[in-house]
This record gives sequence, C-alpha cells and structure tokens, in this order.
Amino acid sequence: MKDNFIRQKFKKVFNIDSIITIFYMEFSKDFSYEGERHDFWEMVYVDKGEVICTADTKQFVLKGGELTFHKPNEFHNLSANKNVAPNVSIITFDCKSPAMNYFKGKIFKLSLTEKNTLSMLIEEGLSCYSMVDQKNPLLQQLIKLDSAPFGSSQMTKNLLECLLIGLSRHKDSLDKKERYNYMLDGATIPHDVKEIIDFLENNVYAKLSIDKIADLLGKSPSAIKKTFSSFKRNGIIDYFNRLKIKEAKRLIREKNYNFSQVSDMLGFDTPQYFSIVFKKYTKMSPKEYKNSILP
Repeated sequence: MKDNFIRQKFKKVFNIDSIITIFYMEFSKDFSYEGERHDFWEMVYVDKGEVICTADTKQFVLKGGELTFHKPNEFHNLSANKNVAPNVSIITFDCKSPAMNYFKGKIFKLSLTEKNTLSMLIEEGLSCYSMVDQKNPLLQQLIKLDSAPFGSSQMTKNLLECLLIGLSRHKDSLDKKERYNYMLDGATIPHDVKEIIDFLENNVYAKLSIDKIADLLGKSPSAIKKTFSSFKRNGIIDYFNRLKIKEAKRLIREKNYNFSQVSDMLGFDTPQYFSIVFKKYTKMSPKEYKNSILP
C-alpha cells in the first residue's frame, strides 16, 4: 500500500562551510591590533567592557553585550579604549549563503537567549578545536582536538547557524554608521555630532533655532544640545553662526551681492544685526573685511 506522506526538505538559509578560528580572550586595557584583511567572515562579540573597531577606514565603538560582523576582504582591527580591559569572543568562518548580506554594516545587542546560544557555541567549539598559540590567537591556525566529544564539530556548526538565524530576525539592529567616528579640524567626533554638523552645513542659508534643528533631526532640543556640547562648548547656534559668517566672507569675496543681500540670503533679521555678528567673529565689519581683500 502506497503511503500519502509528504517528505518536507529542509531549507538551508545558512550553511557554514568551515570554521577558521574560535576563541575567547581577556585583553588588557592597552590592547591594540594592527589589523588584517581576509576572504572569510569574522564575528566579534564584546562580553565585558568595550572595544574600538575599524571597518575599512571607519572607526566605531562596540560595547558590552554587542556583536558585529566584518565581511570578507574588509580591512578591520580592534583595540581597547585604554580605560577598561575588555573580554572578547571572535569566530571566523566561511559561509557563501546570500543571507549573510544581512549582517553587513550592522551591530546587534544580544538578547539573553542569543547570549546563551553564543555561550554554548563557544563552549562546544573550544571542546572540539584549539588555537596553536593560546596566548596569541589572532591569525593563528585552528587544530581539531583528538579528545573532541562525539559530534562536537557538527554541534559547533549547527549552533553557529542557529545564532545567525536568530540574529537575522532582529528588527532593532544598529547601523554601524551610527557609531562611526569622523575627523574634523583635527579632532575625532562621533556620528551623532557629525549628523548635526552636516545638517547645519547643508542649511547654512536657513534661519534655524535649537527647537527647529531638533525637530528636523527628529530629536529633542536637550538631546542635541548635550550631544553637541561634547564637541563644542559654545553650543550649536554659535557654531551655526560661524558657518554663516564663513559663507558670508565667501559671498563678499565674490562681489556678486551687496551687504544687505548677503544678510538676507543668510537669514539675518537685519543688515545691522548681520554686521554685529560678522564683527563678533572676524573682529572687523563687512565693509572693513571687503576693503582688506587683495585685488
């Protein structure tokens, strides 16, 4: 008698082909690594403390309880912040599954369940594999232990795939760019400050208040003032006025507009107020500045 059972095949969204390294390390607060580039994926998890990561040319902070990925052939390195000694887990592996693209440029805050899965993964992996040099696991070869428990290799693969599936269901992952640091005037600034600066530079001809800036950025006035004060003590409006005067100087040098037109274009209430602000930042009036320009 022929049965009517339907045999459902398993759909493999992630298929780990091989593992290259797996280790858990307690780094010193001064730890720094010069960086590397390789043709496989790297997963970095910070158990305690925080580390400064580099992805190609961008730097960002990875905090305790957070995990990120470096895609194949992406230059990357990490270092401690010189204040706290971090504990870090790193797993590198080969996976050609298209679903891996989801992890590019993301940071994940692990749930308790995900932390437990990762903990089991590390425990299982270390029962099966060992680094050649335990004191210097970066860029070291992985060897399989003769004493590995039955099925530990497959368990390691399965647990890693389960973790990837769980992370793929995240709806609140953080974009790395929200943690990026940038160089401005010789100083390193975080992404949230850069976001405000970019907004001010792109709206230098607008008439803006703190409330208006906050509203257009989708944040509270107190939040943007606190964020910006870490970069410039004089505040957002002072920085915005400096940008306006910088632009005013350019317009005056081009000689296409008179002072009243420049004042109006840049959103000043009156030419007289424009002159006051201009003199505050340049130590000369608009007319004096114009006369100082070499022909």
